[in-house]
Formats: sequence, structure tokens, C-alpha cells
Amino acid sequence: MEIDEPSEVVNLGSAPAKHGPAGGRVPLSPSKFKTRNSENGIQNPTPQTPRHRDAFSKPTPITPRHRVTIIGKPLTPRTPRTPVTPGGSITTVYSQARQIFTRSTEPGRLVGREAEREELTQFVQDCIAKTSGGCTYVSGPPGTGKSAMVHEVTEGFEPSSTTKKAYINCMSMKTSKDLYGNLLENLCEHVEVLEGDEVKTLQGMFVPRKKSKTVYIVTLDEIDHVLSLDLEILYKLFEWSLQKASCLILVGIANALDLTDRFLPRLKARNLKPQLLPFLPYTAAQIKTVIASKLKSLIPVDSPTPDFVPFLHPAAIELCSRKVAGQTGDLRKAFDICRRAIDLIESDTKQKHEQALKDLILQDSPSKGPLEENVNLSSPPGSSLRKVVPTKSLAQSLANLTVETAPRALISHVNKITSATFGNGANQRLKALNLQQKAALCALVALEKRKRVIAANVMATPSKSKNAAPTIKALYDVYCMLCTRDSVLHPLTSTEFRDVVGSLETLSLISAVDGRNGSFVPLGTSIKGRKKFGSGIGIGDEKRVGSCVGEKEVAQAVEGLGGGILKSILSGEGLD
Repeated sequence: MEIDEPSEVVNLGSAPAKHGPAGGRVPLSPSKFKTRNSENGIQNPTPQTPRHRDAFSKPTPITPRHRVTIIGKPLTPRTPRTPVTPGGSITTVYSQARQIFTRSTEPGRLVGREAEREELTQFVQDCIAKTSGGCTYVSGPPGTGKSAMVHEVTEGFEPSSTTKKAYINCMSMKTSKDLYGNLLENLCEHVEVLEGDEVKTLQGMFVPRKKSKTVYIVTLDEIDHVLSLDLEILYKLFEWSLQKASCLILVGIANALDLTDRFLPRLKARNLKPQLLPFLPYTAAQIKTVIASKLKSLIPVDSPTPDFVPFLHPAAIELCSRKVAGQTGDLRKAFDICRRAIDLIESDTKQKHEQALKDLILQDSPSKGPLEENVNLSSPPGSSLRKVVPTKSLAQSLANLTVETAPRALISHVNKITSATFGNGANQRLKALNLQQKAALCALVALEKRKRVIAANVMATPSKSKNAAPTIKALYDVYCMLCTRDSVLHPLTSTEFRDVVGSLETLSLISAVDGRNGSFVPLGTSIKGRKKFGSGIGIGDEKRVGSCVGEKEVAQAVEGLGGGILKSILSGEGLD
């Protein structure tokens, strides 16, 4: 039986096949062809797998000639030409110092708060010994160690069957029910409480009818946030802790110094007064002691110089302490400055070591050797015996640094950071103002400018009232007129405007002045021959104020959002 070859062959490409004659193609599938004798009853051949693959039957992936960049997948890094390892990813001995100044790090035992620690510890011990309740309110500015101190003291009392503890950060509470539920979850184990009975259950625990030997130490951090949730729950917690049969030891923490007097007057009416424990801002000496003690903790125990302060020069620590104490006394700000100073000295050290290694490589290069006379083009003596100095990597060079030998940050490093942090304070404070604060300041500067122009006019009649510094009431009238002249800005109410002036005075952008001559007078300073709060400074709306910044500084600060409105107020158009 003869089988004819297919009469028509599809030309898949112009190139000849890899194997076999050029005129034929081996089909991959029997369905690709039909025999001419199929109609005469002749059986089709059994399909067979071809021995050779047709290169043109299916498109196969071809390796591109050029590199294709795959988005999201990093390419294999090239080997550096120089043996010096880049210094950005190298861990050095400075990482230890950087770690102790990180905010998330365990602070350890606080330094400089011995009196506060002793008072708080004695308060809790007395309550536990008497199996009675009590309340203390810890207050102070941010960064003074309030939360860390309370946590350190309460951790010293181990929980037991008669002592139960709970710590709650009120900022995480969205409703008063969350606070109730958190207290029950921490203090009531394996006790089911029906919905709606939370207050009754807590009152039975904290103020039992029968004498109980169990005391509850509850710490409420950021307690002023509860004021926005439910004032009644705050009253109940304070009242429960101050009752005679109470077993609740309540420790509240907040920044406001007078929270109990302003928001909880009912306690005072019932003669229930919590103990107050104020935390004052850190002084320069305390900040210096804290920083030095943290750095000395990195010195090995068997070190011959246990009093050595590593990583930061004592003069640099002194500068940092004085700068922070003069601004806010916030210890966290001092830690941030120390950490950034350590980053600077680490970067400088890496650059010096890297440059030294590069110089060593250049010295070992044959092209850098001195020219010598070569007689008859012979090999120089000893060339084959020349030693190849192995080049150290940057990581090996930096690994030789220890806590005692690592270069320390100097005054120049700390001064560079503090200048960026605290320098140009007026400009930074001006840029941080909101639109209404800028508008009030622009109105004051425009009013002062107009008075200077009037005083410079020799034809005008001199008047003390015109030359006097404006009162807050007069400034408010000018502010309203400038804002509503072309309906450029909706003015504030008089009460809101007084708050804005107070905030500007807090930021030292305006200050109380003597109304007779316009000179600055600190608040509360008595003036010779007059009373402490006489007609010169004034009280309330009659207090006279003056700007502490120049017109150019204010003009630079009003750029950006609302700049056109503020420039129109600053120009003082309409005051004439």
C-alpha cells in the first residue's frame, strides 16, 4: 500500500529546516494533512511522533539581546570594582549608643527623679499596708518622665491574690464602655458580668460593703482624654478611691497641672482631694546626668576607665543639656539630639576610614611607584619577591573600633543639630501659625506701622494716645475692619480673638508693653511709682500689646495658603 505525500505544504518560513531536505516538512500532527486516496477507502496512516521538532511550528521564547528591566524585582548587583565595602549598611559600635537613645527602648531606672520616686512608692506602700484606697494625680509637661516613673514604681509591686494591677492608656478608649470593659477584663478573672451591670460590679469591687484584703492598683495614663468621653466616669473613679471603705489605689497621669480643680470641682465640694505629684521640667544638670549615665552603661565592667563617657564629649553633652533645658526641658528632645549627633560622628568616621583604605590601595598600585633606572630592560631586583599587602575591607576596619576608642561627637556636631532644631525660632514659629493667628499678627503689625508713619509726620500734632501701644480691644476693632473691608476673611469673636492673642503671647511673637512709651514689660513686673497691674499694662481687653517680630519676617511667613488675604491685611489698606 502506497501513500502519497501531501500535495500542498504550508510554507511556514523562508529558512530551511534544521534536518532533512529543504523541500519537505515533517508535520507535528496527523490533522495537518489528508491523503488523496482517503475517499477510495484506503486507511490513513497511524500517527507517529516526529523524531525531530519543527523549529517553526510554535513560537519559542527567545532570550533578548538586551537586558530587560523587571519592575519590582531588583537585579543582581554588580561586583564593586574596589574591594572597599560601602559604609551605608555596615553595623558599627555606634549602633549600641544609638539604641539606648531610641524612644521605643526600655528606659531603665530613671535618673534625677529620686524625690518623686520615693513619694509615689511611699504612697502605694501605705495604701497596701492599710488595705485602703487612695488617689494621686501625677502632672507635668511632656517628656518629664511621668509615665516611665509610674510604670517603674508599680512594677515593683508583684501581683498576687491580694494585689491586682491594671494599666490603661485612655487615648485608646473610644467610649466610656471601653474603659469599664478594660477594667473588668484586667481585674475580674473568670467572672461573667451582664451588660449594663459594669458600674455596679466595679463599685462592689472597689468599695466593698465588707472589709476586703484585696487592693487594686489602677493606673490611668492620659486621663484628660476621659473628659471628652464621659465626665461622670471620672468622678466615680476619683470618688471610689477617696472613700473610707475603698480598696482602689488610683494613679492618674496627665499634662494639665490643674485638671482636678478645673474639671472636677465636685470633689472639692465634698472635701475629696487627691494627692498631687507635679513633675517639673528637667534642669540642665539633670539632663546631663541622665545622658552621661546612659552612655557610661555601655562601658565594659572590666574597663580600666569606668568614668569615661563614650561617643559624646562631655562639652557636647553640656551644650545639649543647656539648649534643651532652656527651651522645653523635654528629655525626649535631648535624646533625639544625642541620637542625631551619634549619626553624624558615625558618618564622619566611616568617611575617614573609607578614604584611608582608598589611599592604601593607591599606594600599593604599581603605577604609583617611583621611576627607577632599568639597565638593559632587565627585571628589577626583588620584583618577584615583592609582598602583596592584603587590603582590609571597610567593615574590618570599623570592627576594630571599641566603646573606648571610637571617636566622640564634639560641640560642632551638637551645635549643628541644635541650630537646625532651635535656631531661627521666630521664623519657624511664624510658619506654624494658623490663618487666624497670622491675621491677628498682621493686623497688629499694620496698626503699628500706621502709628509710626503718623509719628514721623512733622506737620501732625503730637498725641500720646496715638503713639501709645494698642489695647487688645483696639486691636480687635482694627482686625475686624481689615477682615470685613472686602469680605476677605470672616473675623473671630472677641473671646476667640483673646485666645488667639494669648497663644501668640505664649509663642513670644507679641508681648505686653507699657502703654506710655511702648517699651516691653514682662508680665507681673511692678513698675516703680505705680501698682503692679496699673494703667500701664492693663488687664483683659485693656492690656496693651506689641509685636516682637519685624514686618519683613511676617511678610515672609504669610506666603502660601491664604497669602493674598494676609498681605491685604498686612498692607493696612483702609486704616486711613
